[in-house]
Amino acid sequence: MISENQHISHSPLLLSKLDEFIRKYYKNRVIKGVLFVFTILLFSYLLVSLLEYLGHFESLTRAFLLFGFLALNTVVISFYIVIPLLKLYKIGPVISHKQAAQIIGKHFNNVRDKLLNILQLKEMQDDPGYSGSLELISASIDQKIIELKPVPFTLAINFLENRKYAKYALIPVLIVLAFLVFSPNILSESNDAHIHFSYAVH
Repeated sequence: MISENQHISHSPLLLSKLDEFIRKYYKNRVIKGVLFVFTILLFSYLLVSLLEYLGHFESLTRAFLLFGFLALNTVVISFYIVIPLLKLYKIGPVISHKQAAQIIGKHFNNVRDKLLNILQLKEMQDDPGYSGSLELISASIDQKIIELKPVPFTLAINFLENRKYAKYALIPVLIVLAFLVFSPNILSESNDAHIHFSYAVH
């Protein structure tokens, strides 16, 4: 039983909702990253294949194209997939609760200032050097949290918005399919050249 005078803090509820939002934020970054990497990977593959088919380059130029392709996509995969994935599992620094509050505030009207105010009050409450009334701060925090309780923070992130990035990923897919149907030798000859080059290097 909880006595009438015993105070129940609502701060853990707010922090939990913010942490849930941050996780969804990085999940969304991973989804965007996969679509972006897929698009860049196919476009760069098409570019290298066309250059090789038209140029019939020597080994040095072919090496430059091959390792340039690998380096570009390694950087893109690392930046757009690996890093957000690590942050999703809290490996490395992630956005702060204040940064999350600012992002949420862009989606929900009249939420940003309240959220930031709660976090500022929470910092004052946790400050050992604060000499004011902790009971008053705590009551103010809880009142504001109760006002925000119905707000679903995670709805500020909409996975379906990534469909616009999927449209860009569809372009190189259609180009590859067109090559495979109408001129498959462009891709096959380029692939053979780079495969034989790779074996020669090894």
